Formats: sequence, C-alpha cells, structure tokens
Amino acid sequence: MPRRRRRKNNELNDGCLLILNKLFNIKPKASEPIPLPYGKRDHFLSAAEISFYHVLKNVLGDDIELLCKVRLGDLFYVQRPHENKGARNRIDRKHIDFVLCEAKTMNPVLGIELDDSSHDRESRKKRDQFVDDVFKKTGLPILHIKAARGYVPEDIAREVSQALQNNG
Repeated sequence: MPRRRRRKNNELNDGCLLILNKLFNIKPKASEPIPLPYGKRDHFLSAAEISFYHVLKNVLGDDIELLCKVRLGDLFYVQRPHENKGARNRIDRKHIDFVLCEAKTMNPVLGIELDDSSHDRESRKKRDQFVDDVFKKTGLPILHIKAARGYVPEDIAREVSQALQNNG
C-alpha cells in the first residue's frame, strides 16, 4: 500500500500507484488481505507500574476506579479546536500513568504519574511541567510518586488521600 503524505494544506498526497488506480478505476481484489504491521507488546506496564498498580488497587475503596495509561486527549478537550490545533497535538500522544475516577460517574478525580529515572532528563522535565500545567489549568489534581521496587500501602493511601483533600 503506498504511503500517503500530507501536504501543507492538509490534503493527502496520494502515491503514483494510487493515482493510476483511481484514474483507471482499478480496485484491490477483495481476496487480497491488507497487511497489518502490528504486534502485541510483551509488557503493557513496567515492573514498577505493576507493583504500584497492585498496591494502589488494594488501598482504594469501592467508590474509586483505577485506570492505567490514559491519554491526555481522552481526559481533556481543547477549547476552540479548529483555532488551537497545536494545543490538541501537544496532548494527543501523551498519557498519564494512572487516573482515579469516581466509580458511579467515572468522573476523573486524580491523575498519578510514577516518576522513574527518565523523569530526570531535561526533555522529560519539560514534558512533566507541561502536563502539570494542563492538570492545574483544568482543576484536576496530579500526584507524582517516585518509582520504587516496592511501596508501603499506608504511605500510598496517605498521599492519595492528601492529594484528593487538597483539591476538594
């Protein structure tokens, strides 16, 4: 399948073969499968994220749901999206490690970032500051927790409770 490129005016640049196919009304045979270049990741969550997930899941009450790897574009919307395409692009491919939601409404109440050593890089610090600014602007609290080999459930429960109370 020819690769399609976007022009400056956002029109698709169809490859030569695709143009010829359209010109001569040639359609791909239904029996020809379309190749899908995908594979399942071996690990959806890192070891630290899995460890934290299980501790967090055990300290949360039944009134809170725990979601993993939520795209910022699913949590937040961009005001006047046609005027602010750059703003939409800035959140489109970013995610937050965990989101706590009210169980009845699935309304997000807290974002949690698990900060490993990659968060010490300058580029990551800028990304984290941007994400923190988006959370602050929208009124959704964010909690940063240092990644570790193990977690003390009481400490995690206290930090989550404080983050929720400080915003409530």
